[in-house]
Amino acid sequence: MKSIIKRSLLILGGISLAASLVACNGHRAHHDPEQRAEWMMEKITKELELNDIQKQKLAVAKDEFMTIRTTMHEEQNNPREQILELMSQPTLDRQKALAMVTDRTETIRARAPTMIEAVGNFYDSLDDEQRKELREHFEEKTGHSRFCKHK
Repeated sequence: MKSIIKRSLLILGGISLAASLVACNGHRAHHDPEQRAEWMMEKITKELELNDIQKQKLAVAKDEFMTIRTTMHEEQNNPREQILELMSQPTLDRQKALAMVTDRTETIRARAPTMIEAVGNFYDSLDDEQRKELREHFEEKTGHSRFCKHK
């Protein structure tokens, strides 16, 4: 496999790990997305024993995730209400549903290069032991799920 593909997969794995940790663990005590992000940064910093440069790179990645989140919320006024509106009709307005998905997808697609760069810079700053620990944690968190089992 080409090294660029391997690197991309590792970066995407790191993104998935960060997202899953925020989604799975963040809901316990942090209702505000910024609080969850800060909590996650503290957890990653402690678990991987990050130095100051690594902490700065992690902060840039967190800021990029938060920017994407904010942009998505600003672009899509009250998605819950829009979904409820779609569900209140006798037939699903497929064009409107598709437009909602497309809007979110386009936001992610537009921000993806910046996000991948920020996560890549953080990942590249880790030493071999930190990357190993990150991979192990990712395998542990994604190797089992209460909804589906991976083989």
